[in-house]
Amino acid sequence: MFHRTLVLAALLLAIPSTARAQGCPGPGTFWKRDTLPVVPTGLTGVSVIPGMCEGESAGIVFEMPATMPVQRIKQVVAPWGDQYGTPGFQALLDLEVYDGVSFSGANVNMGTRVFSLSTQASANMQVQTHGLNTLDTSAYNIIVGAAPGTGSPSVRRFAVCFRCDINFHPSGSCALGWPANFFTDNSQGFGFTCNNVITPQRTSIMEILGQGWRDAALATVGGTQLCPFYYSGIWCIRCCSEDAFPASYTTFGAGCPSALGVSHLIPATLPRIGTNLFVVVDNLPYNLALMITGTSNTTSTLGPLPANLGVIGMPNCLLRVSLDFTTGLVGGGTSASWLLAIPSSTGLLGLQLFQQAFVFDPPLNPFGGAVSDAAIMQIGN
Repeated sequence: MFHRTLVLAALLLAIPSTARAQGCPGPGTFWKRDTLPVVPTGLTGVSVIPGMCEGESAGIVFEMPATMPVQRIKQVVAPWGDQYGTPGFQALLDLEVYDGVSFSGANVNMGTRVFSLSTQASANMQVQTHGLNTLDTSAYNIIVGAAPGTGSPSVRRFAVCFRCDINFHPSGSCALGWPANFFTDNSQGFGFTCNNVITPQRTSIMEILGQGWRDAALATVGGTQLCPFYYSGIWCIRCCSEDAFPASYTTFGAGCPSALGVSHLIPATLPRIGTNLFVVVDNLPYNLALMITGTSNTTSTLGPLPANLGVIGMPNCLLRVSLDFTTGLVGGGTSASWLLAIPSSTGLLGLQLFQQAFVFDPPLNPFGGAVSDAAIMQIGN
């Protein structure tokens, strides 16, 4: 169980570059609730919490803006420190991510566990003192923000948590405490009351053996509240995310020319749930086209894609999408538009469809037409 000891003011000294949290790689959102700099330098006071035993977990709960799209976690950061700032002490952690978190006093109601590194990847995260250890999670498709919000006003929350599977420090134990362990941003000392600024509620959480998940600001062991004498501050747990299902409409294959040249599919809007998607088809010699919408760009009822349309009288033309849905288009001024009303359903997020237009041009060849460039769409927020 949680050992009631807090060791204060370990120093972030000469953190190896491989162990530093450098913000987010590429575009995205950087999440942190601790007060340390993104990349600590010099002597930075923190609190190592030696009472966290093997099998217990530390976590941070993040709150999402109401308008933020569903996110994909692409990097996580785990703090692992030594009470004297000594480098090189190692541990194996399990990463767990939960979508949908609510609170009832000191109790934390964890939502769906959407990812476990040990369960879904059969792996552990190896960390070492003294610093902020990073793990690239972009290959794991960890989705958060899909769970509905809770409370009034409604708030969407997710939690990034680390469970200590093995602590390799040679002189530690659960009974006596581990000199190397998770650390918080606290450098203010113990105090006599739990300071809600230093240790805010509904922020840091811990899973205590025999108890389950608890708010670190309110947690107790044996009837004694841990904050401020045995726990203080905010876990230095961080993560990076990106939009999980960005709306997109892009060309992936060339068409063949009609009398006016190759026709293009030009999105006037993007495919977002609850909106209308408009696509313009240009270079129509007779202002007539047939929009083909498919669920695949690799196979169709005609066989593998792309398919050579020369066999039906359209030389140098390739069909690039499956023939699942067709819509006749009548335009004017050598262009026409196609409309799709996308329902406001999160179940459509990430759905990909493929499009290509048949362009009517009877004198062009025996079949009487050409095909446009082909495009792929992804329905997003």
